[in-house]
Amino acid sequence: MSQTLLAKKEAMKFLGLKEKVFENYYRSAKEFSPVARVNNRGRFFFDRDILNKWKKSYDWRTVILTREDYNLCLDFALAMHFRGYVLSDWGTARQREFGQKLTNWIKGQLGEVAVQKFLKDKFNLEIKLDFNIYNAIVPQDIVEITVNKVKRKPKIGVGIKSSKPKNVALVLGSNEIEIPTRSSNVYIFCRPDLPDDHLLRIGVDEVIKSVRDKPHYPVYKDAIPRFNNMSSEIVGFCYKENLEKVTEIPGQVFDGSRYVKLSGDLKRSEKDWKELISKL
Repeated sequence: MSQTLLAKKEAMKFLGLKEKVFENYYRSAKEFSPVARVNNRGRFFFDRDILNKWKKSYDWRTVILTREDYNLCLDFALAMHFRGYVLSDWGTARQREFGQKLTNWIKGQLGEVAVQKFLKDKFNLEIKLDFNIYNAIVPQDIVEITVNKVKRKPKIGVGIKSSKPKNVALVLGSNEIEIPTRSSNVYIFCRPDLPDDHLLRIGVDEVIKSVRDKPHYPVYKDAIPRFNNMSSEIVGFCYKENLEKVTEIPGQVFDGSRYVKLSGDLKRSEKDWKELISKL
């Protein structure tokens, strides 16, 4: 059977990925690879069957997040902000601005909600998330599961981590792994597609009311976005003992050691998920 090869732009269109995301996935993340080139020269081509296999897996692992899901996460983020929680940029003393803090908290909680939906939809497993606000760090994100209508605590600790769709690796700080009271047995990685302008989208009516009589409004009035459902990829998971201690990943050098796993190396098949569920 002959291969059907797609050029880079054709492959991007076939997968529905933006160029930066597509390049990160094949160059750095080990999600899929181009066919071998003669002497490593010439254009990149991709095997359509390999891309289709990845796409089917991606679609199976992706859930839809609604405005109500977002509202739940926004409520958590605002509670964190108004209790005075300080969130600094990783490895620096620079405090993040209000919008950046909210975006990071919302993104993290959206990942948890996405995992909850995924496990329910694909495996009929109900999990309870902990959206309470604590003074101390709470490492475990799944606090209860329901098996045969019986509720109990998980047998192992589960941490859920989120990042942007373009990012290529599950990354954990040294303290998250090396301090026993902060570590989990397994880490699930999610990539919620939260728009950078999500705060504008939820306040769009008030924004329009504020600027509709201003001189520049006609220029951008048709470009102001509205809130729509968003997707979140449940990328996969990694057991703590299989994380790799490194000082850099493709495109980023850390100010110390981190524990990481490239997204393409994560466990993600239906069999893998069933194995994890059996340990919960």
